[in-house]
Amino acid sequence: MVRSRRASRVAVLVLAVGALTACTRTSIDGLQVRSGPGTGSRVVAEIPRSGTPVRVSCWTRGEPVHGDTVWYRIGSPEEGWVTNYYVRSTRDFGGRPRC
Repeated sequence: MVRSRRASRVAVLVLAVGALTACTRTSIDGLQVRSGPGTGSRVVAEIPRSGTPVRVSCWTRGEPVHGDTVWYRIGSPEEGWVTNYYVRSTRDFGGRPRC
């Protein structure tokens, strides 16, 4: 019985992580990845092509970009912060982990 509970918890965790990262892509060419959630933060990388999949680990509120204050901490293809304004997703991250 203990093994099946543990296996169930692992399965739920895998599904949750998969749901968090599903169908999340950049919407512009040359999206700048920053060291923090704001345009004043240092640029640490650039994602060259629109439509590039990104892996979101968590979100926070930061400097507004065109009125949108949500920023995502991403782990791939680069590590850093990107604004929600330039990310398209079929997932609502509001219920997901805050950074």
